[in-house]
Amino acid sequence: MKPIALATLIAACISPSLAAAQPVALGLTRLQLEDADVVDLQGREIGEVERIVTSPEGRVTGLILEIDQRDPKPDHIVQVPLTGLAAVPDRDDRGEFDVQTRQGVAEFLSMPAATR
Repeated sequence: MKPIALATLIAACISPSLAAAQPVALGLTRLQLEDADVVDLQGREIGEVERIVTSPEGRVTGLILEIDQRDPKPDHIVQVPLTGLAAVPDRDDRGEFDVQTRQGVAEFLSMPAATR
């Protein structure tokens, strides 16, 4: 077996775990993003990342966010581009990250609803 073929075979076997560990957007991995809370500029939690939006080529183009609302109103689901978002350390969970936005809750609530 040629070295290149062996390397390709090895990469194919371990690529799912490697792919999960590679940053995909905002310097975070897919698992970190899909587990992130959304916070405003003051660090207040306003929602969470529901899922990642990707292009047909697999590039991350945006996020689906679940914006918290007071009961009995259901949470508001929106799709946002990566522009204006940043990864910041989670104040409460050492080693974890939040996604910080410059937009406020009112701006998100005025956006059209997206599907999960």
